[in-house]
Amino acid sequence: MTKPRFVAGPPGTGKTHTFLLEKYREFFRKYDPDKIVLISHTNTAVNEILNAAMDVPEIKERGYRRKFFEDRICTIHHYCKKKLDHKEVFTEQDNEDFKNLCRLHVAFAYAKIGEDPYKDHPFFKFIKAAHGYERTLKEHWHHPNTDRLEYSPYNLTQLQELKTVYEQYKKDNNLYDFADMIIKYNEKKIESDIEVLMVDEAQDTNRPQLRAVFKMAKNVKDGHFYMIGDPDQTIFEWAGSDAEYFHKASANPWHELTQGKRCGEAINKFCKQIIAPIWKHYGYSRTWLPAPGIQGNIFPLPDLRPSLSLKKLLDKIRNTKETFIFAYRGKPSDKRIKEFFEMHGIEYAHITSSAHVSLKELKCHDEWPSFIEGAPKSLKQLKHFWEYLSSKAIVYGKGSFKFEDWINKDYTIDEVIEAGLLKPQSKEVKNFDLLRKRAKGCDVKHHERRMVYIRKIVKNGFDFDGKIRVKYGNIHKIKGTTFDNVVGDLTIFRRGKREPMFVELRLKYTMFSRGINDAWVLRSETGRSLGEYGGL
Repeated sequence: MTKPRFVAGPPGTGKTHTFLLEKYREFFRKYDPDKIVLISHTNTAVNEILNAAMDVPEIKERGYRRKFFEDRICTIHHYCKKKLDHKEVFTEQDNEDFKNLCRLHVAFAYAKIGEDPYKDHPFFKFIKAAHGYERTLKEHWHHPNTDRLEYSPYNLTQLQELKTVYEQYKKDNNLYDFADMIIKYNEKKIESDIEVLMVDEAQDTNRPQLRAVFKMAKNVKDGHFYMIGDPDQTIFEWAGSDAEYFHKASANPWHELTQGKRCGEAINKFCKQIIAPIWKHYGYSRTWLPAPGIQGNIFPLPDLRPSLSLKKLLDKIRNTKETFIFAYRGKPSDKRIKEFFEMHGIEYAHITSSAHVSLKELKCHDEWPSFIEGAPKSLKQLKHFWEYLSSKAIVYGKGSFKFEDWINKDYTIDEVIEAGLLKPQSKEVKNFDLLRKRAKGCDVKHHERRMVYIRKIVKNGFDFDGKIRVKYGNIHKIKGTTFDNVVGDLTIFRRGKREPMFVELRLKYTMFSRGINDAWVLRSETGRSLGEYGGL
């Protein structure tokens, strides 16, 4: 078996953007680019690497296009799918398939789930975990580390029944899911032609994925098989990643990165305190130097009610251009955090999506007062008004007006009224939110809350030229990101037994190491705090 060269490094030491890309550049000069493969764990990480690779002078000079690299700098699932030449995939975004499964077996609809049924459904969580550990459903259900409450309201018999229906549905519709891609690749007789293989965020690979990686590496050139990662950020154990394996493999790494490029002194020291019990357990003390010239601070945050720490946080959000990530472990925290944003009129976005309120929508609220006072507005702005205005302002029958025959120029409100599109009394309403129509499926209370929130944003002076600086997300989603500041919610919402101490410490360590300057430690709402066990 080809042995990998482990490259270890704490957060923000340049594992991806320095070491890995420099190595890729080196091999690009020496070997056939078609036989150099770089695997990363998420699509977000892959896109970052692809973007950086396209700026490499040697790649530009040789005229390669991004399309060429998309099958060679990719996720492990993408690579396996390409080798299997299988097009149809049961994805987390395809909720139509989930609806079909509900029609086939009503028990699929038992669970209380969010907007993403496939992703959030206990059944899919269960089979993903069983696959990651290479266990049967029965083995995983009865394993001592399995928290069966996570898969409520189902018992083992029901989960097995659903699995039968699910497998038959995939077979009938010629579908693979992400687990199938790895399983089929491992089963199929494929002779790898990869000469250089690099695996980024290696600690996130589960057991079947590791077997696939070693299969890919079977014929690499000159030992050019690299696994790059940080065992202290092994936070996908629930999906089968093996922290024990990576801790042992990285105890004596082939190469170790030590100079921090992200975390300042305060966050660096705080994170080393968090992870110290794990370093002690494995008998090493990793060198991790703070980013030069950055001090920063750690602020305790008892809750989200008024306090000196909260004032410092709000002042920094409102009076700087710095970025902020609000991170948490359990999903109920996102409600707590969103309510905080909306109370204070802070524009925000989830780490995986666009802004909560679109720039176009905010612009309408901002532009309307000057419009009714006589300031002319562009045709584009008029069209945007039309997307949100209700019958309180728009003349009956003109709500779907397209402005197709209108000249592309600026128009005053009087011109629009004279054209028979706006009611004259609309000029008397200063606040755009009073003329807004409710979004489809939005109840009155939710609409009113949204309007109050938008009013606060506009009043606070929204930066229409800037990017959304405040984002939120759970620890698994924010992994691999960098922000100027981090607010970490320590609340644990698990209904069953707590996760093992080392699991929680790795989660906490990963969360706070996203930051550069300052960190705010938000205390738990439940009395159980992430990574805190009896005075640790």
